[in-house]
Amino acid sequence: MNKKIVAFVEPSFYGVSFVKAAYSMGCIVIAVVSSLDNPKLYGYEGICEKLLVADIKSIDSVYNAIKNSEYYGKLDALIPATDYASHITAKVGEMLELVGVPYEAALKARNKDLAREAYQAHGVPSAKFKRVKSFDEAVKAVKEIGFPVVVKPTNCASSQNVFFVKNVEDLRKAAVRMDEFKEIYMGFKVKEEYLIEEFIEGQEFSVELFQKDGRILFATVTEKIVSPLPFFVEYQHVLPTSIFVDKKDDIINVAVSAAQALGIVNGPSHVEVKLSKSGPRIIEVNGRPGGDNISSDLLPNALGIDVFKATVQYYLNIPIELTSTKDQAVSVIYLVAKKNGIVSEIKGLSKLSSNENIIRYVITVKPGDYVKIPESSDDRLGYIIVKGKSSEEVKSEAISILNEITIVYK
Repeated sequence: MNKKIVAFVEPSFYGVSFVKAAYSMGCIVIAVVSSLDNPKLYGYEGICEKLLVADIKSIDSVYNAIKNSEYYGKLDALIPATDYASHITAKVGEMLELVGVPYEAALKARNKDLAREAYQAHGVPSAKFKRVKSFDEAVKAVKEIGFPVVVKPTNCASSQNVFFVKNVEDLRKAAVRMDEFKEIYMGFKVKEEYLIEEFIEGQEFSVELFQKDGRILFATVTEKIVSPLPFFVEYQHVLPTSIFVDKKDDIINVAVSAAQALGIVNGPSHVEVKLSKSGPRIIEVNGRPGGDNISSDLLPNALGIDVFKATVQYYLNIPIELTSTKDQAVSVIYLVAKKNGIVSEIKGLSKLSSNENIIRYVITVKPGDYVKIPESSDDRLGYIIVKGKSSEEVKSEAISILNEITIVYK
């Protein structure tokens, strides 16, 4: 039996799990990369049979890298392995006549303004919004929407430059930051337009979703604990949710309607939802598995679900395996700085290795580092993944473990 040839565009962060899944399935793995150093940088050395170098920001460059290779006409799948190139990959996949998310759907998922328009057009509970280019336009938008609002870029992730704005002075500061914000990860440019959105109060969740032709193959709700305002940094995830369990179906139904409003009816989605007083309302849809250790650690350890393998199976157009084989609760909790300063010592780390409830942990901060109160996910200092018999138990246990760790400042 011939091995399937699977190509990935810019494997990085959560996307490396795709590469490992395909390799474990016996596939021949190809990677389209911006640099030959990437396998070492992101941790997938020795897995790829071939690296094809391209400008991953360009549809033509990615397409030509494949066309000019020995794999042209032989690929069985082309899969985006970074959020930022998902729409690029989708378009090239269409050009190669391969299975995948439609380009227009991927484009909407990557651009929050286009997504908001789609939610509005399909009657999905969302937020009032305006797309603006300047402070003056932002002031006009706020007059229509009303304070408080959220100011955010249209095509970023990880809560980068997302601001809670409660007055005109806050709005002015946010507008200055938006004007200065020109480039995101991997050289992708930030759009000049940004969003002014209604601030939705309520508990935040994410829905880990997998569809096949609009039919739900798998869905579960993850509880999120986020930073105090004015920032939106995620401090902890609990899967399955320990709260509002009676609202689980409502939350999932809104998430499905939002993904389908974008045109995503196949494959994985990570959908962020807030449970407001009027019911679940959509924050955003990501047409990929959830990052932040949700898909790589929480899903397999809590439920026995390998969403990365299932995604490769979808793109290869072979039977998809998504049967839950476990019934456990798992939480990831993040170490963050409680004040700005230079680290002198981190106390309590020695206890982590002896705790039988800890699945694994990664601490990235060390003495001498400058740390700050987090404004985005990039400012977090490590994480601990904890297992437990119930969601309530694991949520509490994770917080207790984190509280044993103390950052001492110089």
